Amino acid sequence: MTLGKYLSGVLALLSLGVPALAQDKGEDFLKFSGFGTLGGAHSSEKNADFTSTAVQPDGTGFSRVTSYSIDKKVGLQANAHIAEWLSAVVQGVSEYRYDGTFNPYINMAFLKAQVLPELSIRAGRMPFNAYLISDYQKVGYTYTWVRPPVEVYQFNPIFNYDGADITWQKTLGGVAFTVQAFAGSNNVKLVQRGAVTDLDAKELVGAWMSANHGNSLYRIYYLQGKLTANNPALNVVFNQIRNGIPPLGLPGNPALASQLELQDDRVTYMSVGYQYDPGNWFITAEAARNGGDENAVIHATAAYITGGYRLCDWTPYLTVAQRKNDSPTTNPNPIANALLSGGNRADQSFSVGLRWDFMKNMDLKIQYDQFKNDTNAYGALSNNQPAFQKGQSYSVITANLDFVF
Repeated sequence: MTLGKYLSGVLALLSLGVPALAQDKGEDFLKFSGFGTLGGAHSSEKNADFTSTAVQPDGTGFSRVTSYSIDKKVGLQANAHIAEWLSAVVQGVSEYRYDGTFNPYINMAFLKAQVLPELSIRAGRMPFNAYLISDYQKVGYTYTWVRPPVEVYQFNPIFNYDGADITWQKTLGGVAFTVQAFAGSNNVKLVQRGAVTDLDAKELVGAWMSANHGNSLYRIYYLQGKLTANNPALNVVFNQIRNGIPPLGLPGNPALASQLELQDDRVTYMSVGYQYDPGNWFITAEAARNGGDENAVIHATAAYITGGYRLCDWTPYLTVAQRKNDSPTTNPNPIANALLSGGNRADQSFSVGLRWDFMKNMDLKIQYDQFKNDTNAYGALSNNQPAFQKGQSYSVITANLDFVF
């Protein structure tokens, strides 16, 4: 699919989301902007695929020697200034999705009411503010890496939610505070074990706070909700654990099946972030943790730290990241044991990259990632083949072109 077709599809979505109210409102009523990323990635692991998100069915490695899909995207955004106190945002994005297509979709579509100078309310489809760069995570030009560190940013596969939030902003004693509370729900489709998982997230409630003081930015985030996952292949496994396999003398264990599968399980998610940026150099770090009392397989912790230095139009940078499973990875039940060992994503990585801002609103990035999977873990890889060996090292090389307009 060509770039022109991507833009045409996204424009069609935007035309549905933003009515033609601009005719009598003047030029400032409606403003359009856009962004995109083009590039390719190569992995040294030939028996599994490296992908940039958990929603992609394949990537570089086994499926393709070099993938030009995993980071490629284009988006358009419309901002409408309806009244002094009311505005609207619609953003459409085309990127590689769970079904192997680039079909565009609405990533954001919300109304914002500025009810007081320091207080605003939004309702609609909004970005999931779990990270430092959540508001602009799709816009590669706005951050230094070729992609956000997958150890942390694949941690939570939800990019947006449908609901409402309330935000308070105030500067006190030279510190700019932002506090937001939100509630909503969403449904996202992931690719696991060669089949699509329908992940239903509901009763999502949470809050986050940031504090900006001088060159430092501090951020803390908390979320809780209920998750239900439906995957045909995994459902078969859970039924085998629940009912057993009598011909093989394996008894059923309903309690273990309930503990392993996600069925209206209450989960929690927490993250903290810090950024120091005096201008010529910067440090960014984030840590996240999944939890929940009702499920045995979602507990994990991940973190990264990135440092870089700006030399005119050039920005070299280094990143160290790690993800650890806090859930059990073995079980006496052989079926559960196979399931747990196959779901172990623990790994660590070291990345070195270079960003070149060679012209206005465009950059070129090159990044080398060295991953080391923990013993009995497949790390950030999917589509594993029979010859794949866990606990191995592999590398990924990426070159991307980002642009905004």
